[in-house]
Amino acid sequence: MTDFSIAKFNNYQEYLHSFTTVEDFRYLPFHKTVITLTKLGYREHRTFYEEDEFLNVKKQVEQLLNPTVSAQIYYSQYFKGTDPALWALAEREHGNVQQEILTIIFLEISGRSGFSKSGYIDFEASLRNYRFKGPNAVDWKAVFEERKLLKPQPSDIVFYDWKTRKIFANDNDNYTVVAHPEHGLMFAHKGDHKNIPVTTKKNPFSSNVRRSMIRSNLYGFIILYDHHVRKKT
Repeated sequence: MTDFSIAKFNNYQEYLHSFTTVEDFRYLPFHKTVITLTKLGYREHRTFYEEDEFLNVKKQVEQLLNPTVSAQIYYSQYFKGTDPALWALAEREHGNVQQEILTIIFLEISGRSGFSKSGYIDFEASLRNYRFKGPNAVDWKAVFEERKLLKPQPSDIVFYDWKTRKIFANDNDNYTVVAHPEHGLMFAHKGDHKNIPVTTKKNPFSSNVRRSMIRSNLYGFIILYDHHVRKKT
């Protein structure tokens, strides 16, 4: 989750100073002592950043608040092939970047061990993470150029390793992962609060999503879940 509180600080010294009080300097006259206590977490419960971390977070926040033209690059422009799965993602990229439509990608990849890894990938969040060079970023330019395969990973909204039987569920900026007692796995969109079910069975939330199964030469079968975001009026 992006820490937008960083935006109000002009530099790292201002950020450090925000953890201190007048009483600190009255009873702890040495500036280094105050800062040391801050770093050790004795001042507040909010996250403390070292200087390099602060600068990286501040840069990310500024890019999100003031997006540049280069930040809106579309990686599907590099797609020159014919694979149906990549073609479908290329068609959806603009809508996802503009958050008019949000697409969840279900993908299962077989490893060398013979065991599979499967996951639900938030397409918009993954594109944004790569654009801002975030952790575990998917190289979407290379994916569309067919130089790299898109693979599920533990940082996706849902990931399952069939070898270790480990499952990871991660809420993000767009979704909360929901285990519905009757209708199974769903993703609750944080913007319009609509539930996105993954089951093929008819249920009260079926109209919130359009489900497309696509056969791919590169990926076997992938499933795309498209949700048209209801804008606030």
